[in-house]
Amino acid sequence: SVVIGSTVAGIIRRASSSVCSFPIVQANKLPQVSLQRRRSSNPSLLASASNANMRVTESSTTITQNKKSRSIPKEETGIYSLFDKYPESDGRGVKIAILDTGCDLLASGLTGTTSDGITPKYIDFLDCTGDGDVPMNHTVADFDYATKQTVVGLSGRNITMGEWAKDVTTLKMGAVRLYDLLPRGVETRLKRERKEAFMAKHQALISETQSSLDKLNQLNLPSLDKGNTSGGGDNKEASSGDTKIDPQVKEVKELKLLLEQLKKIKESYDDSGGPLLDVFMFKDEGSEEDIEAVWKAVIDLEANGDLTNSIPIAPFGYARQVGELAFGSYVTFCIQVYDNGNILSIVTDAGSHGTHVAGIAAAYFADAQEQRDDLNGVAPGAQILACKIGDGRLASTETGTGLIRALIAAKKYGCDLINLSYGEPSWQPDSGRVSQVFSDAVHNWGMTVFTSAGNDGPALSSLGSPGSLSAPITVGAFVSPEMMVDQYSTLPPQEEDSPLQGASYYFSSRGPTPDGSFPDICAPGGAIAPIPRHSLQGKAQYHGTSMSSPNACGVAACILSAVRQNGITNCGPIELKRALRNTALSTAGIVDPFAQGAGLVSALDCADYIISNHGKDGQNLDIDVTIPERNQARGIYIRDEIELDGPMTFGVQVKPRFSHSIQRTSSEMDELLSLELDLQLKASEAWVTCPSSMTLLSAKERNGQTFSVRLNTEELPPGVHFATVGAIDASDPKRGNLFSLPITVIIPHSKFVSVNEPTFALNDNEHVSLNENGVDVSTTFELIQGSPNRRFLTVPRGAEWATIKVKSNQPSITSTSPRVLLHAIPFVRGDLPNTECQLKKIYQVKEGVEEDYHLRVKGGSCLELCLQLLWLANPSPASITADIEFHSLDVRSPTLIS
Repeated sequence: SVVIGSTVAGIIRRASSSVCSFPIVQANKLPQVSLQRRRSSNPSLLASASNANMRVTESSTTITQNKKSRSIPKEETGIYSLFDKYPESDGRGVKIAILDTGCDLLASGLTGTTSDGITPKYIDFLDCTGDGDVPMNHTVADFDYATKQTVVGLSGRNITMGEWAKDVTTLKMGAVRLYDLLPRGVETRLKRERKEAFMAKHQALISETQSSLDKLNQLNLPSLDKGNTSGGGDNKEASSGDTKIDPQVKEVKELKLLLEQLKKIKESYDDSGGPLLDVFMFKDEGSEEDIEAVWKAVIDLEANGDLTNSIPIAPFGYARQVGELAFGSYVTFCIQVYDNGNILSIVTDAGSHGTHVAGIAAAYFADAQEQRDDLNGVAPGAQILACKIGDGRLASTETGTGLIRALIAAKKYGCDLINLSYGEPSWQPDSGRVSQVFSDAVHNWGMTVFTSAGNDGPALSSLGSPGSLSAPITVGAFVSPEMMVDQYSTLPPQEEDSPLQGASYYFSSRGPTPDGSFPDICAPGGAIAPIPRHSLQGKAQYHGTSMSSPNACGVAACILSAVRQNGITNCGPIELKRALRNTALSTAGIVDPFAQGAGLVSALDCADYIISNHGKDGQNLDIDVTIPERNQARGIYIRDEIELDGPMTFGVQVKPRFSHSIQRTSSEMDELLSLELDLQLKASEAWVTCPSSMTLLSAKERNGQTFSVRLNTEELPPGVHFATVGAIDASDPKRGNLFSLPITVIIPHSKFVSVNEPTFALNDNEHVSLNENGVDVSTTFELIQGSPNRRFLTVPRGAEWATIKVKSNQPSITSTSPRVLLHAIPFVRGDLPNTECQLKKIYQVKEGVEEDYHLRVKGGSCLELCLQLLWLANPSPASITADIEFHSLDVRSPTLIS
């Protein structure tokens, strides 16, 4: 199947109602017979995933008294407070689509049911990449098991069928290499293990052959020459016609030849493709009138041609069957069938990432409910639709086609929430086909998309995609002091140090985007969660914005459960997003809006907000806010010093976004005509001036409404400054912002130094100095745990690269040298991803040792130099001096430079 550049028909093929060539039975409506755990004599075919460790219990109130979650953080987001106020608000009835590397269907906490003890945890598992597709183009049309039980497979092996084939008349055949189905890490492990096993046996055979040869050589046997076939020229007893060869002499020759061949086999060992597995498929017509025909597959998992004990496996959504690939891989799989049996999709995961993400969102450990340590995911009552978008052929990289297929599949299965902990560098947000489908998923299909901000911080403007898009809820990564202790065994601070503080992870990508947009919220960005069995461990500790996104998604599932208990069944994506942002809490610790957005998600406050404000005018209405004169930017972002000398008044366009059909209904017309909200506009900082009010109308005739914002930046100190202009319902201020405009202004530190005044003091311990040449800059940094420290420098005109020299400026007072992350971004102009121009290094600060780094720069642009202490290594402060030297080859004329 085509993966990249696929036609729309090819995309729909995989996610439409013809995902399988038979009616799909909803997982929560399976007949009781399918809930019975099946045991098979075939070790490669495991029990139904929905039934392993199944325990059917009555729905009960979620008890959180004395609970603590060390593995998957929950206290930080107030989940237990939500459970206490709204019992059974643990995600029950909510469907989450996990768009990732795929999941291990038998991983701990993810096999069996949701917290109600009845509903299967997995809805289905789909491969949206096509990397497990097996063409089934060869057909055995006249198969008769009664007369012939063998078939020649595409591997060339004679395949012996089992009793399962006695009613089969037509077989479809295919073949696939084992390694084509395995995650990259498992493939590497299996190749190593198979080679070690082969070499051990092969070397034993070589040693045995050499030993036999050595024993014969000790007998001083005559050589076997062409002219002396009897074994010796002086053998007078032999007749002249005797050509008999001494058997031992002949054996020596054969052993030598064997030894030579064994060594060549050892040298030419090749296991690049792995075993070739024959695959057969047939249509089971069923034995009862009410059971429709279904495609089933049988795979020669052992690659030995023996299928006598194999059990046919049906698509997962039909019978919830799960198999396991052989040869010690421990990789579980299910199947899907496409194109009326012409394509068999063998669905495996492409890595451990997806299982870990699914575990954070919705793992449920039925046997651990009495333990004080809460092992469950954030929303153990939620169901999971696993969509594999990480293509194994591309080292688990996602493609646009895979993303679109997965979004369409999520729509088909009626998912409420989508989690996408995947991303790439961003430089043109809200453009392209994938961006449009994300927008459709949110605005037209009613699904809320959560996505990770990216792991490319701590410098500004490092936000990745799709986190830079407008439609999803973008989540940054937060770490609390409790997480530092529980998950990272962080050393306690020394007596003279400040206590541990909650903060954004240093790697969490920061806003603003080139057009001024920010992450929406933040959530705990680390967890100890289940990973696939093929990783040879049950759980792992991962951290990243990949972990914060499913945490927030799980919180949202619990919130939806709570509001549905209160009769609100139509809380849509816009209403949920507005509630999450308006109730987010300022973090207790180091506040960083560039990484945390509106703040830390708060489950109970969000649920109460929705219940209190649902149904109010404009509550579920998305409102686009842009700056037309800055190419429809979503915020105001002043970065380069030259912009500070320009006009500081900006026109803001406000445009309600209605998700209406082309032929509007009467209710949709009423919505357009009745919209009239009296809004109070308020700036968060004194250096921003805005009108006091505006009346929000549908404004279809004028394509939106406008107001102006004026910035007064002349008195701002050096550094980065953030503000917002919020719009609040004047008649109901408790609703919070119906929309907000983010504003970021950078005042370069270099603006405050000159030849006449070469030094500017930032505080008692930090300064910026202009060197004697009037070009290069020196600055000092005082680094504390969890807080990025930034310097902004205007690059001299004509400069082409910079040398950054860093060193410690004080004797080490601790036994360990601190580790520091240096992140420099030379310019942000929206024409290049930050990853293509940035400098990012982690170095160990050592007394008396200077480190040099080089970076391409652009004259006139603002260079950010950001240093952050890595708290994982050492929470003690550090003092750093950085010298920034600018260079030019000076090969371009002044005209070209300008």
